[in-house]
Formats: sequence, structure tokens, C-alpha cells
Amino acid sequence: MSNKVIHEENDVLHSLIINNIPENSMDMEVLQQLFINLSAITSDGNFKPVVIRSRGDNFSMGYDCSCHLVKDNDFLLSVVSLGTGIMQLIRNYEAPVVSYCKGFTLGAGLELTLISDYSVGEKNSKYGLPDILFNFPSIIIPPEGMRHFIPGNTVKELATGRILTFNESLEHGIIFRDGNLQDAENMATSLNNTFFRRIKGSRFMKNEIIKAYAHHIETINTKTIRLKELESFRQKLRETA
Repeated sequence: MSNKVIHEENDVLHSLIINNIPENSMDMEVLQQLFINLSAITSDGNFKPVVIRSRGDNFSMGYDCSCHLVKDNDFLLSVVSLGTGIMQLIRNYEAPVVSYCKGFTLGAGLELTLISDYSVGEKNSKYGLPDILFNFPSIIIPPEGMRHFIPGNTVKELATGRILTFNESLEHGIIFRDGNLQDAENMATSLNNTFFRRIKGSRFMKNEIIKAYAHHIETINTKTIRLKELESFRQKLRETA
């Protein structure tokens, strides 16, 4: 297994760095390595803040379009199980988790950002769930539980599949503030861990929602997922960025 998620640690902070350029696609290996690293960080009991970021120009453009296995319901369910597992690990983590976004933050990349406690983004960054337009399902946040992380009007806006500018994302509560990597790290280390232990539970959804979504994934018609068109769409985005 290649090293698609790099874990760096210093005295005050964990960094998880997605290393799957150019798109930083959230393929099965990335999800597995995020899950393994988050599990290890949780198990050590120190609960330092975590910053999730990426190498290259984009935070993540979404799940890997070249993975045709997602058209198999059992495989897709395994992807979603990993994704919701990552969500549970982050929501149960007893310290702040901050995402630092640049370039495109789309699809599963946006979902990863939304489950973080705060997100810091560069002013040229863009956000959205265009995967919806190609019938690609959510793999981290069950749609019914999206309102646990963002306001209802923002959920409706994202459901259009439109890609939002940084300023629009700021207005919709997707991004907390603009800044660079140092700003994201400073935010993570300055936040109060005790405060986050109190509020995180209030932002977590019931297990029934996760179970119902898993059942939905088992039964959806995966033949309607248009991977080639989504791949072409992302390629055009990169070419015109």
C-alpha cells in the first residue's frame, strides 16, 4: 500500500496530509489510511489537535473516478462504511480537528471538511458537491445527517451541485475563515479541548441514520453512476483553474 496519507506530529499538533495528487482523490487507500491514522491518534490518548491538509494544488476533488468497483453495491458499501467510520472517529475525538483547504474541495473532500470542527481556506479555493449531478452518492456523511454540520439552506445550495466560491462558502458556513496553513495550525492549537468535549456530541447524528444509509447503499442502482462524465468534468475544472 502506497503512502497516500502522511502523518506528521510535533509537540502540540498532529498533521494528516493527503498525498494523492493531482486531484487528491479519496480512493479506498486514502480512506483506509485516514481511518488507520485517526484510530492510532485516538488510541494514544494524548488528544492533540489535528490539522487535515493536502499536498499539491487541491484539497480533494472527491472520490476516485477511475474506480469502477463503486458500481458494485458491496464494494460501495465498504467505501461508505469507511467514510462514516472516519466521521465517527473525528466526531468522537476529544480535541479540535481543523481542515486546511486550497484549490478545489469537492465531493468526499468537502464532506471531510464539513465533519471537521473548523475549516480554514485560501481565498481562491472552491467548494461543492458536483458529484450529485452524476449520481455519485455521499461516502462520508449520510445526506439525511448533513444538517448536523451545516444549515439547511446550505444543504439545499450544495444539493444543486453548483461549485461555490470562497466568499459564498464563507457566507454559507462551510468555511470558518480565510488563511494559510500557519493560520489553520494556530487555530487548532489555540482552541479549548474541554470546550470541544462538550459540543462534539451535539453535532453527531444518531446511529439509525448511518444504518439506514448503509441499507440504502446496498439497494441503490449503481448503474446510474456516471463515472466517465464526472472524470471529464473534473479534468475540465483543473484545466480552467
